[in-house]
Amino acid sequence: MPKELLVDPVETRAPGHLPLPQIPLHAYARPLSEERAARGDAALVAALRHMMVIREFEGMMASFKSTGGYRGITYDYRGPAHLSIGQEAAAVGSAMALDPADHIFGSHRSHGEFLAKGLAAIARLDDAALTAAFHAHDGGKLAEQVQSRMGRTGRAGAEDVLLTGFLAEIFMKANGFNGGMGGSMHAFFLPFGCYPNNAIVGASAGIATGAALRRRLARDGAITVAHAGDGSTGCGPVWEAMNFAAMGQFSTLWQDGGGTGLPVLFFFTNNFYAMGGQTRGETMGWDRLSRIGAGLSAPCRNRRWNQPARRGRCGGAQTRGTPFRPRPGASGCGMLPPLRPFHHRRQCLPHQG
Repeated sequence: MPKELLVDPVETRAPGHLPLPQIPLHAYARPLSEERAARGDAALVAALRHMMVIREFEGMMASFKSTGGYRGITYDYRGPAHLSIGQEAAAVGSAMALDPADHIFGSHRSHGEFLAKGLAAIARLDDAALTAAFHAHDGGKLAEQVQSRMGRTGRAGAEDVLLTGFLAEIFMKANGFNGGMGGSMHAFFLPFGCYPNNAIVGASAGIATGAALRRRLARDGAITVAHAGDGSTGCGPVWEAMNFAAMGQFSTLWQDGGGTGLPVLFFFTNNFYAMGGQTRGETMGWDRLSRIGAGLSAPCRNRRWNQPARRGRCGGAQTRGTPFRPRPGASGCGMLPPLRPFHHRRQCLPHQG
């Protein structure tokens, strides 16, 4: 027990009120013209393209899983396919705010998160850095194999390697990023900061927090991101990880100049459904997931994800996206109606219980 921290009974027992910060809800209203001026058309087009790539990739996975084919190509895939269709913007927006050296740990449905981080890293790295990244992975064998068949080089060729290596890994092939041993739920590619997801709901929180502790000790300036779904807020280890990342001792006792808490951001994708029920109004006590951040400490409340992540390097900071996932949590649960505007779809979506 540290003796340097004084607990003053007079101060502690003094009457008063505990102030809680206001949390903006859907307050974003920036005109498109301002976004274009701030980010540039090229960045906005790239964001849309990344979302479309992820949507097509997961649509392909859904087709292989449910029909055994995709655009005339037959393949009997019998592995898992936890899809995140409808959540592309959350994955792409978070990845584009990160540097290649930043690490992400995926959620239970991490295809989009993996691809978004990889695409964002490719967009930031030059040809020499990309070549070095692929050579560090397997001596460049996969990159050479893909280039010999597809013929593209540079960033376009790097995207071919990313998509091929990831798909081969999901299909449990030897030329997958991890030799086919990780599959859909445990694929990783360290040169781009893509660390494995986890079949245990919310498990990324504790792993990312441990990685963030190492990053603080190393003082390398990078951060980690723990991706998780809204259903994970019912898991004790997630709360334990957030509390650990925000421990007061990081600012009161540590003399390393690292600021408040650990360099980790908990990114919750709130799609309104966990695997076993609807979170809001059924399986959780919160009405808004963003209340959780304010419950830890003021510096760790909800963060707006519209600036590079290191500008808000707050220990245990929390943010959330609120997409709508128009398919069941796992393939094989049956197909839902096709994509339509939300006010049409909400009348025909079955309860995912």
